[in-house]
Amino acid sequence: MENSDYILFLDESGQTKANPYLLLGGIIISRTNYKNFLIPSMQETKSILGNSNIVFHYTNMLKKQKDFKMMCSNGDICTRFWDSLRNSINSVDFKIITAFTNIKEYLKEYPQLCHDAYELLFSCIINNYIHFLTKNNARGSIVFEAREETQNRKIQKHYFDILQNGTNIYMPDAIDKYITTTSFTVKEENSIGLQLADIVAYNCIRHINNYNIEHGMWDILKTKIYDGNKKDINSYGLVKLF
Repeated sequence: MENSDYILFLDESGQTKANPYLLLGGIIISRTNYKNFLIPSMQETKSILGNSNIVFHYTNMLKKQKDFKMMCSNGDICTRFWDSLRNSINSVDFKIITAFTNIKEYLKEYPQLCHDAYELLFSCIINNYIHFLTKNNARGSIVFEAREETQNRKIQKHYFDILQNGTNIYMPDAIDKYITTTSFTVKEENSIGLQLADIVAYNCIRHINNYNIEHGMWDILKTKIYDGNKKDINSYGLVKLF
């Protein structure tokens, strides 16, 4: 095994009035594919908008607002941009893993002394990430999207607990063996991996809620969902808890 062959970029999509689910998920990609293929491909897509360093925020992209306003007045640029983005995502080898739960249903079923929902989702993500790493005889790191300090500390505590106690499947030794490092990064630092994780989380929530998914994005993303090499995405890549 090398020091760290893969990176898991993680984002979350929170509960809203239109969405009862909390989802944690993102992409697993090899360092080689990330540096040599994903970054250059996405920068080429960004250059269509005249700035290869623009930061992708998926909601802003869909609404054509802020850094994406130019797509309102130029249909050709808009079409070229979305075509290029789909091609960029489709051309790079990576896997999607997510876990989600209906917060209201979970708290209704387990109203007292239950584990935090985020903790359960994170543990599920760790299980399936290690499953992927063992199948590929590899090690990997985790990159979280940085939030406000209190939430970052909460995530760090969850990970420390897993390091000490393991998950419901893996012993602590497995965590130590297969996961090398964890870190926090903000999208504004132009982390292409986190920007793609944002796209993944948004569209997975749309799919889960049976909402329309624009620009044909789901046709591409669904082919990337990790199935445990068993054609079982519901156990490994798009996992509903409670």
